[in-house]
Amino acid sequence: MISTGIIGTFVPLYLIDALHASNQQIALLSSLPAVVSVAASVAGLMMIPHLRRYKTFTVISMAVTRLSYLLLALIPWISMAWSPTLTVDLVALGNFPQSLGTLGWQALIAQLIPERLRSGFFSQRNVIITLVGLVATAITGGLLQWFNPQWLWPYQVLFGLAGGFGGAEVYYLAKHREPSVTSTVPLKVTPVHWRTLLRQKEFVRYTLVSAFFNFGWQLSWPLFTIFQIRDAHATGLWLGLFTVAAQIGQIATFRWWGRQSTRSGGLRTLALASAGVATVPWLTVLSTNLWYLAAINLESGIFLSGVSLLLFTQLLAQIPHQERSHYIAAYNVVLGVVAFLAPEFGVWCLSWLNLGGTMVLSSVWRFAGAGLFLAIAAGPGAIRDARGLWGRVTHR
Repeated sequence: MISTGIIGTFVPLYLIDALHASNQQIALLSSLPAVVSVAASVAGLMMIPHLRRYKTFTVISMAVTRLSYLLLALIPWISMAWSPTLTVDLVALGNFPQSLGTLGWQALIAQLIPERLRSGFFSQRNVIITLVGLVATAITGGLLQWFNPQWLWPYQVLFGLAGGFGGAEVYYLAKHREPSVTSTVPLKVTPVHWRTLLRQKEFVRYTLVSAFFNFGWQLSWPLFTIFQIRDAHATGLWLGLFTVAAQIGQIATFRWWGRQSTRSGGLRTLALASAGVATVPWLTVLSTNLWYLAAINLESGIFLSGVSLLLFTQLLAQIPHQERSHYIAAYNVVLGVVAFLAPEFGVWCLSWLNLGGTMVLSSVWRFAGAGLFLAIAAGPGAIRDARGLWGRVTHR
């Protein structure tokens, strides 16, 4: 969390203030890694189901990813003219081993944590790592405040620290004890049966709704960075405070979302969290006051904790135990395509809707996605009833 927090929070500031990147390059910072994630997910779809051990694969993938953080610090010494492009490209390329590592981690954690304990485990884990990330981000943002935002070397030092903390992460990941393999017979390589995946209606329905919601969710991601830095003139300290505020909101509510999903059902709770996330874009553009934006980030964190917790746990609830890694990889491929298209669409919308209008579009889209989550929670029968009611109303 410390290493990824430094990269995720301060690379956009580094690109805009120190390297003077364009809007298109900021959009590529969100979308280009998604293209790489799609390629990685396809590769993972072919490799991971045939692994006898997930831990070694995951450790190697994460180690390569964290090494890319160290390489970010070296880019200005290679070419200042190409530094914005090279930085975006390296972040994107680092997403290939990151995506493979995430797939391996998801498969590993599904083995380690029983289904009945997952909500509680993920809630507790998210609280701990978010608290650590909160403190680290606040300290980092405060330190950046002492330097000219156009200087390069403070960011280079930060990226080096991110690589160092990433090394510690890999060390402790390697200490996990993976369940032993009872059979010494090599796994039989079996192809992915796409028809089998498509016949699983619950999986297909959930994937399509998740893709729809994620498109509306992610189309505004680069716009937040542009608005906060160029319109609201947020410094490194304020960007750190925004991240801290969002993390406080997540820490305060992770366990509540887990308990709420147990009481009300995961999909209904996911719909509630998605509706809350939908309020964030249009509220953001109402003011450039930095304290106001910090409060909006706090509100964002409250609902984001529910979305981040439940999107994956509900995916596990929609897929059969057999060939689970196939379903996870296919789901990630679909969301990877969405993650590439959505930010590019958001930046394209700036030319005819301006920033405020595009943010409102994102909110409306997110609300529609929340409604679809609620619809599939109600079940196919409720959807058919709703269609019949709509038909009678329009007929009249």
